[in-house]
Amino acid sequence: MANRVHEISSGETEQRSKIQSAKIGLIRDLFIFWFVIFLVVLCWTNNILVTGILLVAYGIRYYFWPNTEDHVLYIGGAILGPIAEIIATKVGIWHYALPTFFNIPLWLPFAWGFAAVLIIRIALAFVRKS
Repeated sequence: MANRVHEISSGETEQRSKIQSAKIGLIRDLFIFWFVIFLVVLCWTNNILVTGILLVAYGIRYYFWPNTEDHVLYIGGAILGPIAEIIATKVGIWHYALPTFFNIPLWLPFAWGFAAVLIIRIALAFVRKS
Protein backbone atom coordinates (compact mmCIF):
# COMPACT_ATOMS: atom_id res chain seq x y z
CA MET A 1 0.00 0.00 0.00
CA ALA A 2 2.82 2.40 0.90
CA ASN A 3 4.44 1.59 -2.43
CA ARG A 4 1.22 2.54 -4.27
CA VAL A 5 1.05 5.88 -2.43
CA HIS A 6 4.67 6.57 -3.34
CA GLU A 7 3.94 5.78 -7.02
CA ILE A 8 0.96 8.16 -7.08
CA SER A 9 2.82 10.99 -5.38
CA SER A 10 5.81 10.41 -7.69
CA GLY A 11 3.49 10.59 -10.72
CA GLU A 12 1.87 13.77 -9.43
CA THR A 13 5.27 15.33 -8.83
CA GLU A 14 6.35 14.44 -12.36
CA GLN A 15 3.11 15.91 -13.77
CA ARG A 16 3.60 19.15 -11.81
CA SER A 17 7.19 19.33 -13.04
CA LYS A 18 6.04 19.01 -16.69
CA ILE A 19 3.42 21.71 -16.20
CA GLN A 20 5.96 24.02 -14.56
CA SER A 21 8.42 23.40 -17.38
CA ALA A 22 5.75 24.17 -20.00
CA LYS A 23 4.87 27.42 -18.22
CA ILE A 24 8.52 28.47 -18.11
CA GLY A 25 8.89 27.63 -21.81
CA LEU A 26 5.80 29.66 -22.64
CA ILE A 27 7.01 32.68 -20.68
CA ARG A 28 10.48 32.37 -22.24
CA ASP A 29 9.15 32.21 -25.80
CA LEU A 30 6.71 35.08 -25.24
CA PHE A 31 9.55 37.18 -23.84
CA ILE A 32 11.79 36.36 -26.81
CA PHE A 33 8.95 37.15 -29.22
CA TRP A 34 8.25 40.59 -27.74
CA PHE A 35 11.92 41.44 -27.20
CA VAL A 36 12.78 40.66 -30.83
CA ILE A 37 9.79 42.71 -32.03
CA PHE A 38 10.99 45.59 -29.84
CA LEU A 39 14.49 45.41 -31.32
CA VAL A 40 13.19 45.20 -34.89
CA VAL A 41 10.95 48.22 -34.36
CA LEU A 42 13.84 50.09 -32.77
CA CYS A 43 16.30 49.29 -35.60
CA TRP A 44 13.99 48.95 -38.63
CA THR A 45 15.91 51.48 -40.74
CA ASN A 46 19.03 49.28 -40.80
CA ASN A 47 18.28 46.09 -42.77
CA ILE A 48 21.62 44.47 -41.98
CA LEU A 49 21.34 45.13 -38.23
CA VAL A 50 17.80 43.75 -38.11
CA THR A 51 18.93 40.67 -40.06
CA GLY A 52 21.76 40.17 -37.55
CA ILE A 53 19.42 40.60 -34.58
CA LEU A 54 17.05 37.95 -35.95
CA LEU A 55 19.84 35.48 -36.70
CA VAL A 56 21.49 35.96 -33.32
CA ALA A 57 18.16 35.68 -31.48
CA TYR A 58 17.33 32.41 -33.22
CA GLY A 59 20.86 31.11 -32.63
CA ILE A 60 20.71 31.93 -28.92
CA ARG A 61 17.28 30.35 -28.54
CA TYR A 62 18.43 27.19 -30.32
CA TYR A 63 21.71 27.02 -28.38
CA PHE A 64 19.99 27.11 -24.98
CA TRP A 65 16.81 25.21 -25.91
CA PRO A 66 17.71 22.94 -28.85
CA ASN A 67 14.99 21.19 -30.79
CA THR A 68 15.75 19.86 -34.27
CA GLU A 69 12.12 20.32 -35.32
CA ASP A 70 12.69 24.06 -35.00
CA HIS A 71 14.98 24.03 -38.04
CA VAL A 72 12.22 22.54 -40.20
CA LEU A 73 9.73 25.13 -38.94
CA TYR A 74 12.28 27.91 -39.42
CA ILE A 75 13.10 26.96 -43.01
CA GLY A 76 9.42 26.45 -43.87
CA GLY A 77 8.51 29.86 -42.48
CA ALA A 78 11.54 31.50 -44.11
CA ILE A 79 10.45 30.18 -47.52
CA LEU A 80 6.64 30.31 -47.43
CA GLY A 81 6.20 33.63 -45.61
CA PRO A 82 8.34 35.69 -47.99
CA ILE A 83 6.71 34.09 -51.04
CA ALA A 84 3.35 35.44 -49.87
CA GLU A 85 4.97 38.82 -49.10
CA ILE A 86 6.61 39.01 -52.54
CA ILE A 87 3.28 38.30 -54.23
CA ALA A 88 1.43 40.84 -52.06
CA THR A 89 3.99 43.59 -52.68
CA LYS A 90 4.18 42.79 -56.40
CA VAL A 91 0.43 43.30 -56.86
CA GLY A 92 0.46 46.40 -54.69
CA ILE A 93 -1.43 45.26 -51.61
CA TRP A 94 1.29 46.86 -49.48
CA HIS A 95 4.90 47.89 -49.71
CA TYR A 96 7.96 48.10 -47.49
CA ALA A 97 9.82 51.32 -46.79
CA LEU A 98 13.29 49.80 -47.30
CA PRO A 99 13.05 46.79 -49.61
CA THR A 100 16.31 45.13 -50.70
CA PHE A 101 15.14 42.42 -53.12
CA PHE A 102 11.82 41.40 -54.69
CA ASN A 103 10.17 44.34 -52.88
CA ILE A 104 10.89 42.92 -49.41
CA PRO A 105 13.59 43.75 -46.83
CA LEU A 106 16.59 41.47 -46.38
CA TRP A 107 15.51 40.52 -42.86
CA LEU A 108 11.96 39.41 -43.73
CA PRO A 109 12.68 35.71 -44.45
CA PHE A 110 14.52 35.46 -41.12
CA ALA A 111 11.62 37.15 -39.33
CA TRP A 112 9.16 34.72 -40.91
CA GLY A 113 11.33 31.74 -39.96
CA PHE A 114 11.72 32.85 -36.36
CA ALA A 115 8.05 33.76 -36.11
CA ALA A 116 7.05 30.29 -37.36
CA VAL A 117 9.14 28.65 -34.63
CA LEU A 118 7.86 30.90 -31.86
CA ILE A 119 4.21 30.71 -32.93
CA ILE A 120 4.28 26.90 -32.98
CA ARG A 121 6.12 26.66 -29.65
CA ILE A 122 3.76 29.15 -27.97
CA ALA A 123 0.68 27.41 -29.39
CA LEU A 124 1.92 23.98 -28.29
CA ALA A 125 2.34 25.27 -24.74
CA PHE A 126 -1.41 25.89 -24.67
CA VAL A 127 -2.55 22.61 -26.24
CA ARG A 128 -0.25 20.08 -24.56
CA LYS A 129 -2.14 18.02 -22.02
CA SER A 130 0.68 15.82 -20.69
